Amino acid sequence: MLMRGGAWLRWMISGGVGAVILWRVPVEGLRSAFGAVDGRWFLLALGCVFAMLTARWIRWHRLLAAGGVEVSRRDSARWLLGGFTLSVVTPGRIGEWGRCLFAAPSDRPSVLLLNIVDRSLDMWALGSWAVIGAFAFKPRPYGVFALGVWLAFLPVAMCLPALVARVADLQWWKTDFRDKLRDAAKTVETIPTAPFAALALVSTAIDMLTFYLLLCAFQPVPLKAVLATFPWIVMAGGLPISVGGIGPREGVAAMLLAHYAVPSAVACNAGLLIFVFSALLPALVGGAWLLVSNPQITQIEQILGKQTASGQES
Repeated sequence: MLMRGGAWLRWMISGGVGAVILWRVPVEGLRSAFGAVDGRWFLLALGCVFAMLTARWIRWHRLLAAGGVEVSRRDSARWLLGGFTLSVVTPGRIGEWGRCLFAAPSDRPSVLLLNIVDRSLDMWALGSWAVIGAFAFKPRPYGVFALGVWLAFLPVAMCLPALVARVADLQWWKTDFRDKLRDAAKTVETIPTAPFAALALVSTAIDMLTFYLLLCAFQPVPLKAVLATFPWIVMAGGLPISVGGIGPREGVAAMLLAHYAVPSAVACNAGLLIFVFSALLPALVGGAWLLVSNPQITQIEQILGKQTASGQES
């Protein structure tokens, strides 16, 4: 009952925020904005999505290799896209932390820890770009403060694999699985952070370029508008309070981009399209690939079924 109630709450939040957006931005305005779209920008955005996925796959495959997981390029790509598939049906993209479900049981402890490292690097990169935007385009005191905080936490970020390895010591794991996690942690904690952090910055930059191209499909916008607002828009969409981030993401996009003379209708459309291009399309590809290759789908369904049953009992 608790899980079902949480799902209803997220649907209500998405619907409520969506209703406010439609009230402030009439449907006719959204339609007219789409009527003036230049589709050529969409093709460039699709190219950026492919480049983003390539950068993330290279990082993920190399991270698996550095963590001692021997896996083919095909399987590492399938795990990555499978994470996208899980992310669009869970709040806050939590499902993307479940790539270990697609791995062999013997590899799951290592893949779990490496998945945490990978997603944590994504969040660090997003925060880094937010700091760059604040330093470049916000009043100097705010920018200097943000940069100072970022520099203070940089040594911690560079020790991220070693910090994630401490997850193996948490008491909530079953004893057998905790022992396997501790064995995997010995390799994970030795992974150098800098090259993977650099790739995370690149993939996030490509995401920002995708958003810029989507905005340009509706009207010309300054690049600084994207650099200053995109990290916060993505953060709003990643909050586990709505379905697929729908509502909060578009609302924050409309609010922030208004400072750069971007109409609310254009901002809302671009906010929804960045989800479609950067999350939904990879999720559909990943879902189709998983169904065709059928890697442990039955086992995953059993896991999800057990979680649902336990939630109903609660």
